[in-house]
Amino acid sequence: MKTKRFLTGIMFALCLAVPAMASVLGDIRVNARFLTDRMAFELSLTQTQYNDLYEVNYDFFHGIDPYVAAMARQEAYALDAYYRYLDERNDDLRWILSNAEYVRFMALEYFFRPVYAVDRVCYLRIYKVYPNRTFFYYGRPAHYLTYCGGHSRHHRGGMSFYKARHPKVYHHPVYAGNFHSRPDFRRTDFAPGRPLKGPGYHFTPSTPPRPEARPGKPGHKPDKHPQVKPSRPHKHPVVRPSRPDKSDKRPAVKPARPDKKPQARPHPNRNASKERGDRNLRKI
Repeated sequence: MKTKRFLTGIMFALCLAVPAMASVLGDIRVNARFLTDRMAFELSLTQTQYNDLYEVNYDFFHGIDPYVAAMARQEAYALDAYYRYLDERNDDLRWILSNAEYVRFMALEYFFRPVYAVDRVCYLRIYKVYPNRTFFYYGRPAHYLTYCGGHSRHHRGGMSFYKARHPKVYHHPVYAGNFHSRPDFRRTDFAPGRPLKGPGYHFTPSTPPRPEARPGKPGHKPDKHPQVKPSRPHKHPVVRPSRPDKSDKRPAVKPARPDKKPQARPHPNRNASKERGDRNLRKI
């Protein structure tokens, strides 16, 4: 009887644990896919890089998941664990991204240092830059539902799986500069804020905002990419130069032409009769 009750209690505990585990894995997968999607979009990555990058981001979120609540309280041991996983993640990315892509990756804070805390709550910076958490530029990674951390350092004795994979798949130069976290990151990422009643964290939103008006890029097939019509530029009224007012101008006065009347020429018959009259008078 006791054994039956014991087994019933175990089954009840497993029924409660399975949904909780599924919800945690669901958040991890969504966050890893969202971050990977934006990185592939901005860095113009290939399909192979996209799939490997998702695994690295999944391992990172899965590793820090037990420490998130303590990270929100700025506890030292949790922050140490977070930056250790962050350095391992950034080290793995060196073998996936090319030298130029990795330099660009480090320049973007929401990629290089994805988590920060405000008022004892942890957030992802990528959600601040891309507010629509339900929109994805590309489809799901190849192992989105099946990958469970098999390539993580935890399962490979602390060694990087992607370092051994690099000469087989990738042939680009590897970034050789400093990528480790600095002490000043803690003051910026986890600055103490106003105390709240209790710690908390949320990596996924409660209400989806409007879709983003950003164009897609070729390479991966997007998921229901919204057709965003480009906004027409504001047409300013064309200001034409005003013509001078002609009312003030005096009308052009043409000079009067001289009156050229034709001079009357004496008629030849009249002149002859006149001469004859003169002759007759002289005779008298």
